[in-house]
Amino acid sequence: MTPAPLLSIEAVLTEMKERALAGRQPIVRLTLLFALISVLIAVAGSGGAFGQAVSLGLSLLASVAYTGMVVHLLCVPGSDTDIPGLWRGIVPVLARLIWVTLLTGVMIAAGLILFIVPGLILITIWSVAIETVVAERTTVFESLRRSRELIRGNGWRAFLFLVVLALLLLMAATLALLVAAPFGTGLPGVAVSAFAVAALVNPVLVIGPAALYNCLSGGSLADHALRDSPEPVEDLPSGPD
Repeated sequence: MTPAPLLSIEAVLTEMKERALAGRQPIVRLTLLFALISVLIAVAGSGGAFGQAVSLGLSLLASVAYTGMVVHLLCVPGSDTDIPGLWRGIVPVLARLIWVTLLTGVMIAAGLILFIVPGLILITIWSVAIETVVAERTTVFESLRRSRELIRGNGWRAFLFLVVLALLLLMAATLALLVAAPFGTGLPGVAVSAFAVAALVNPVLVIGPAALYNCLSGGSLADHALRDSPEPVEDLPSGPD
């Protein structure tokens, strides 16, 4: 088996920044669209137990769709940049994405509740499972194995990157709450909070693992630049003096 490339946290953060800048227009369009959808779902969820149940299901579907479309944009070479094209790109694997999200979520939550450490291990080794489904078209259980293979040899570095990502998410969530705080806890507050969280937190939550996948799989912008750079020309032997 080919040894995993040595992961650099700085390189992953750079990949996050460069991918976000390169795809900023479609990412902004997708984020605003799904932020508005999140507002509608949050408002619908304020209408009793039935509304909350429907809201939960719609939230899962919207989250998976947003994640899949952004990952397709960032991790699939030659990806469409328009929303309909990105949607077509994930439709064949949408059911798999839902199952991977549910399976990893339940297993990680159980690990964190029961023992904490196993949960942190699962968070790390399955951190790019979604990306393998979108980019490599793996099945549900293949995605878990593939993610573990990519992380192997870089477990601690991947975990430290996830810690940095968690701090970035905390900052984004705090900013979202500060934006929503003046609107109170009524319906306007729920709507503004849902929009702010979706607009500020979701992009960081998705772009981070996508950048990690690119760096681990050799698909980062730095790797592409290295492969595309011209081969050095060897010096010709000098003629006789």
